[in-house]
Amino acid sequence: MKTKSSLTKKIIFFLSFLFLGYASFSQSEMEKLLPTDEKVVSGVLKNGMKYYIRKNSKPEKRAELRLAINAGSTSEDDDQQGLAHLTEHMAFNGSKNFKKNELVDYLESIGTKFGPHLNAYTSFDETVYMIQLPTDQQSILEKGLQILEDWAHNLTFDSVEVQKERGVVVEEWRLGQGANERMRRKYWPLLFKDSRYAVRLPIGKKEIIEQCKQSTLKRFYSDWYRPDLMAIVAVGDFDVKQMEEKIIAQFSGIPSKMDSRLLQKFTIPENKDLIIATASDREARRSEVEIIFKQPMQNHKTVGDYRRGLAQQLFIQMMSSRTNELLRKANAPFLASYSSFSTLVRNQYAYSCSAICREDSIEKALTALVSENERVRRFGFSKSELARQKSELLRGMEMSYSERDKTESRNFAREYVSNFLTGEPMPGIEYEYSLTKKYIDGITLEEINAFSNQWISNGKNCIVLVTAPDKETTRIPSDERIKNIISSMQSLDLKPYDDKVSDKPLLDKILPGSKVTFEKKTEEYKITEWVLANGVKVIAKPTDFKNDQILFSSYSWGGWSLYPDNDFMSAANSDEIIDESGIGDYDANELEKKLSGKIVSCSPYISELQQGFNGSSSPSDLETLMQLIYSYVVFPRIDSVAFNALMESRKPYLQNKNADPATVFSDTVSYVMSGYNFHFRPANPEMLKEINLKRAFEIYKERFSNSSGSVFVFVGNFNLDTLRKMSEKYLGSLPSNHSKAMWQDIGVNPPNGIVERTVKMGQEPKSSVMMRWHMAFEYNRNNRNEVNVLNKLVNIRLREVLREEKSGVYGVSFVSSPQHFPDQKLEQYIYFSCSPDNVNMLINSALDVLKEIKYKGCDEKNLVKIKETALRERETYLKENSFWLNVLSSNSQNGEDVLDLLKYNDWVNGLKASDLLAFSKKYLQMENYAKFILQPKEGGSK
Repeated sequence: MKTKSSLTKKIIFFLSFLFLGYASFSQSEMEKLLPTDEKVVSGVLKNGMKYYIRKNSKPEKRAELRLAINAGSTSEDDDQQGLAHLTEHMAFNGSKNFKKNELVDYLESIGTKFGPHLNAYTSFDETVYMIQLPTDQQSILEKGLQILEDWAHNLTFDSVEVQKERGVVVEEWRLGQGANERMRRKYWPLLFKDSRYAVRLPIGKKEIIEQCKQSTLKRFYSDWYRPDLMAIVAVGDFDVKQMEEKIIAQFSGIPSKMDSRLLQKFTIPENKDLIIATASDREARRSEVEIIFKQPMQNHKTVGDYRRGLAQQLFIQMMSSRTNELLRKANAPFLASYSSFSTLVRNQYAYSCSAICREDSIEKALTALVSENERVRRFGFSKSELARQKSELLRGMEMSYSERDKTESRNFAREYVSNFLTGEPMPGIEYEYSLTKKYIDGITLEEINAFSNQWISNGKNCIVLVTAPDKETTRIPSDERIKNIISSMQSLDLKPYDDKVSDKPLLDKILPGSKVTFEKKTEEYKITEWVLANGVKVIAKPTDFKNDQILFSSYSWGGWSLYPDNDFMSAANSDEIIDESGIGDYDANELEKKLSGKIVSCSPYISELQQGFNGSSSPSDLETLMQLIYSYVVFPRIDSVAFNALMESRKPYLQNKNADPATVFSDTVSYVMSGYNFHFRPANPEMLKEINLKRAFEIYKERFSNSSGSVFVFVGNFNLDTLRKMSEKYLGSLPSNHSKAMWQDIGVNPPNGIVERTVKMGQEPKSSVMMRWHMAFEYNRNNRNEVNVLNKLVNIRLREVLREEKSGVYGVSFVSSPQHFPDQKLEQYIYFSCSPDNVNMLINSALDVLKEIKYKGCDEKNLVKIKETALRERETYLKENSFWLNVLSSNSQNGEDVLDLLKYNDWVNGLKASDLLAFSKKYLQMENYAKFILQPKEGGSK
């Protein structure tokens, strides 16, 4: 029983917290409801179905449609576990207006790709269907709405199709099997103790998926697919009024269901005492510790709720920054760390912090997480930390605001689906930005620090999860020891955090610069090229695709191919070593702090044949980006402490990698296909000893010591004159001896003839297959286009045969990779996972597909799909900065003319079935064939 005095203290503290947080704002202001974005048209039909509509033109001539059902696996009866998911699959396999596979066939014929543009998901509490459609024809939009209506109440559950799809869902189940799933089965009953979530995993039970009666599946559909549990979302480049009329006409006729079952809301009960869940597995690759503090459900309806959310974001960002800073310290307690405040499940929030660690340092990692949380609870955050994170948060919000007219339709669609399912507010970025600017300055340290007392406990509603490899070196602390660590947090000997910051300028040097000596313009695509006096080339394409984005990359020839074998590891890792060390007077942690509040990133790379940089910035931070580029070239630094921390972080992954069947399989394929090249040896901990810090630093400086011949590509929202001046000042000051290096051929030669390898590993009834081919190839744009369309045909037919006809795989991929340097060749592969019992059957089926295409080519139905997909892809790509960055860099490296892009649509439109037959004969050459199979170690046929 609380004494009067202790209760009074708590009331005084709570009132003080309110006063500190909201002193300058009235209670009525905080209780004001968040508005709904006026750009969203929403309503409820007479049958109870809700709809959301918004016009948005990013991407142009596209619409995102969603059907959201407020029911998932928690609504399943005992005999239906897995049938919410199976029902979702059946939506693609037959309805009133689209028999069997007609739906996918139709959508692919209009350029909608299965997977990227057509998909669905099932979770604990919801099922959501997603389509992206072209909007340049009204008939397409109308048919899209017909698809949503069919999903809502017109699925047919054809018995043959149900039987086929059982196999596909089982293969999806099979993909998830492995060490992580086995450990999950051990700790989920404790994580979700005494709740529905512990016994209703969305993937379900294999035996029910395989054996359930058709009537049981239909019962789930009948019970839960009903208008009062559904919402239609339409966002895209269309007329809103017309869309609303169409939705009302299309969906009002869906009948309401009388005597419908009550949709229950499930929660996770409180735990009075600490819950500890530990699990180990001999195939696990890493150890992880997570502390979860369950929190009550929060409202997100008022201005006060929004302001509280801002304060919570600041807390999480500052906590994450603190733990991440430890990663580069000597004897770092963990290898990676994460903090979050979010939903654990639909009606349960949680504050959690986790760390990936060495298997012999689990207790150390747990203690470090506890210590950092207790340090915050005891001493709070500092003024400088808060100022920095406020700047970061506000800058991120400014970026979202500036991109408000360039936001992708799928992002709006996701927001409206969440509003329907969980009540997530949708006031619009303009309103959110105004609230953030208004309230962020007034959020105090006391207010934020108070969260630590609210969230963190030493037992109640606290769960500790530990997962680790099952091996002799693993040291999982006992439950009693974990309890002691948690319960004794308040007695830890801790000091306040010291926030080391510097006010030195990022670059304090007068630069000589060099002028543009050559300029070329390509008016058709508004591309400008400059060559500076020091030999640096700049290729620039200003765009308005994004308001607050500039992307860049650079390259010059050489890479680690120029170094002998004994320098390989030092050369191949030198870029990451420098990146972890910082630049100039700033170590990596100090550099992150220096760049807070800016939208800018820059990272060096050294690959086999090249070295250069990748990065991005906002227009306002372009000069900072240029300073980073210059500093990484002229003022790189080495940090022995950060280097040692990096090497220590690598060891656990390498020590445990051979326990994972998929990793061993991948290593085998890579090593064999390299011709057992020294540089492609499967990595192991001993190889880390080959990395010499001093030599890595020397190699890095050598690779970036001569910028003559370097090519920098900039794409995005910049002023051309401004970029020119900055290029002359910063890129023009890069060192140059006016010579040009070239790469060396390291002799990676895939084996010729027939190669077969079988890897036997794994406990689960799961196999993987990799089939690979290689051939000589003339590397040019036309041949790459031919390979690309052939690639589309093979993927369509593999899916149709291996997934839809044989029901043997969840997914299958055919990939073609043309290569120009060091020699011109084409590598192709087919990859899939399946039951061990079906390996040979599916391999033969895949080979039959290739033979069919090689000797019969392409039918008219698939030709239409291929052409339409290619044209629709290009239509979208031409409005993306990343596409142009890749194109301009590739053109430069390969000596190609960017104006060739103008011919692409005519080439695609002119394609004939006979062309696809010619391409298949040209590129599906079967002479050099390698087959790799991963089989479970002990049978595993289930």
